Amino acid sequence: MTKLNEAVVNLEPSVLLIKTGEGLLQYLGQGKDVNLGRQISWAEWLAEDPDADPKAFQLAVSLNVPLVQMADLSPEPKALGLLPAQDVRRLRALPLLVNQGRVVIAMEKPDNEDALATLNFLFNERVMPVVVTSRDMREAIARLYDRQEDLLVSRQLGLDPNIQSVHSESDIEKLSREKPIVRIVGDLIAEAVSRRASDIHLRPGQHGLEALFRIDDELVSVRQFIRILQPAIVSRIKVIAAINLAEHRKPQDGRTTFVLDDGRKVDLRVSVLPAVFGESVVVRLLDTNESLWSLDQLGLSNEDHVRVQDIMQRSHGMFLTTGPTGCGKSTTLYAMLLEMRKQRINILTIEDPVEFYIEDIQQMQVNRAAGFTFASAMRNFLRHDPDVIMVGEIRDRETAGIAIESALTGHLLLSTLHTNTAATTVTRLLDLGVEAYLLRASLLAVMSQRLIRLTCQHCRQPEMVDPHIRSILGVEQDEVFYSGTGCSHCDGLGVHKRQAVYELMLMTPRLQALIVPGAQADVIHRVAVEEGMIPITQAAVALARNGLISLTEAWRVRSD
Repeated sequence: MTKLNEAVVNLEPSVLLIKTGEGLLQYLGQGKDVNLGRQISWAEWLAEDPDADPKAFQLAVSLNVPLVQMADLSPEPKALGLLPAQDVRRLRALPLLVNQGRVVIAMEKPDNEDALATLNFLFNERVMPVVVTSRDMREAIARLYDRQEDLLVSRQLGLDPNIQSVHSESDIEKLSREKPIVRIVGDLIAEAVSRRASDIHLRPGQHGLEALFRIDDELVSVRQFIRILQPAIVSRIKVIAAINLAEHRKPQDGRTTFVLDDGRKVDLRVSVLPAVFGESVVVRLLDTNESLWSLDQLGLSNEDHVRVQDIMQRSHGMFLTTGPTGCGKSTTLYAMLLEMRKQRINILTIEDPVEFYIEDIQQMQVNRAAGFTFASAMRNFLRHDPDVIMVGEIRDRETAGIAIESALTGHLLLSTLHTNTAATTVTRLLDLGVEAYLLRASLLAVMSQRLIRLTCQHCRQPEMVDPHIRSILGVEQDEVFYSGTGCSHCDGLGVHKRQAVYELMLMTPRLQALIVPGAQADVIHRVAVEEGMIPITQAAVALARNGLISLTEAWRVRSD
């Protein structure tokens, strides 16, 4: 049992658990003082359901409202018709029963004041919220709304929902071009863009295809499609991404541009993988308005902003951004390129793949089938009169060697590397076979970074922090931190947008002296801190103290 669960048990609270329509009717008509259902403690609920949600239980306790279990409930048809499906999905609010001028609505977060205000505006009846778990809400929406819409689409397409799949390839291709399927995929992409999603995930399962959005680094379930529509939806995405429809056994990649109703263009990068219950699809949304940042949007301190500007003015040397996948390394380099293109210089990039097309910059894409790799591109770059070279990633000894050579022969080189800290970048390059004396002469600075989720300022509340986390991060037990509870501004996530948290290691003479064969990363890190570098963990805690992120978020992105 987790510490959170233990904390709930120790409080010995109980909530009213409603499982029947009669219980709802009593709650609706006679108020909270009647014995409507069964009072249940957290320990009792956990014993009945090992997947019980402690957050939902705590929310019901704190708001003093009933907890509803949807498995045995059949919402009243009249109530279901009160709210369109898109509003149910957006607000995560499901009408259950309407009677005597009141409507009971199941909500994941009844403390969401914006959602309640919207519901009160939409309904003439008095809204009486009850708590439902995220799992129950997801399953109920799939059962009551998604399935009904999908059955209507299947009838329009002449498909039998009881048949598990469409066998003919020609039938699948034809269905992928039918208006209902085109509309489903188009609406899914448009909704993802409007909700600031970075990715769309389509997960095939035993009972259908689940669609999820990645918003601010969290996967949010959107809807569930019935199994008969799965091949047509996946094939529609293949069609727009120019992917082979007949191939189902191998991974495939594609890319396209999708035009929204307002004329805005969004680049899509599509990855298809064969899975047990069909093909799994991930669509990366490359929206310039959301993903292409300026240098001012990175979250640099004033001092570090000046330091990065100074690096961009250098005529030669190497600047590296490091960190795990998805930490914003390329975003930082693109921000620097956007700034440097204002100068009258020749900028060349080699990327795998090119994520954003930038005017006035010559961008190339790796093509391994044609033998055009990072290393081969850079060998030719040196004859193309560049001032600045950006390499998508240093992956091997050959690329590292040519990068060092470029940085030493009158070019400013920008690239990325997969290391967790700035100090380990030095040891990683030495491990790749770079000579220590060449690295000392070429390396200008290393920025190790993560992307942190900013606390929504519209719904932030004091955060309950585990004492263990406080102890490890070195903060006092009485310090107050904030986390978001979820509202309409943040799509119910409690976080809204992201920024970089980083450590910037400038290569001073003391640090250069430590670049020797067998260099130790912990020694380099300690000296870098003495030379003024603020480690990622400390930088994240400082942001938490300023109320920009939760302390739990600082704990998540810590680097030591």
